[in-house]
Amino acid sequence: QKLTNVGLILGPDGNKMSKSKGNVINPNDVVAEYGADTLRLYEMNMAAFTDPAPWNTEAIVGVRRFLDKAYATFEKSDRYASDDMKAMKLLHKTVKKISEDIVEYKFNTAISSLMILLNEGLPQDREFQEEWKEKFAILLHPFAPHMAEELWNLIGKSGSIYNATWPEYDDFMLVDDEVTIAVQIGGKLRGTFTFLNGVAQEEVSEVVRADEGIAKWLEGK
Repeated sequence: QKLTNVGLILGPDGNKMSKSKGNVINPNDVVAEYGADTLRLYEMNMAAFTDPAPWNTEAIVGVRRFLDKAYATFEKSDRYASDDMKAMKLLHKTVKKISEDIVEYKFNTAISSLMILLNEGLPQDREFQEEWKEKFAILLHPFAPHMAEELWNLIGKSGSIYNATWPEYDDFMLVDDEVTIAVQIGGKLRGTFTFLNGVAQEEVSEVVRADEGIAKWLEGK
């Protein structure tokens, strides 16, 4: 289908932009060079739905690379995360965030979440991989439907991804195993420490006070 430019918009300097002046972006040109999914994804990722944003053709390349990376991940399955459980927890957190962001028209943050999820990598466990790929493809579908359909076929799914059920998340997968605690002394940040979730205050105090970098700030106090 042909994409058309409708109406006039104002450029950064306040001047009118129009086809007759030759200073507007023709979406058909972008589609011809980068694909319809790239254009669609870029427009939703460039700013919040209600905010204006300047067009940046160079930024389109970054979006295209994301789609290429997604395809390569499904095709080769060699982009592994350092920790399977961390990757799966991020998957469930992403399902929750994107589900909420779509309702609130926060498409740009939803897409950013997908990019972060992809960068984390695949879990190595085969069953986890299947769940990860299936949910990732469905989450991508509202933003890049053609690519999502390709990914759906790559993992051997029959029928169209359009008819797939929206994924659900497990509440227990949203809880982090570790927490980062910031240490302030005299109102200034002196360090951060990582503990297992649910650690007792006494244990935190003992570990922190034994740290050489913290101890020097406590001398004589």
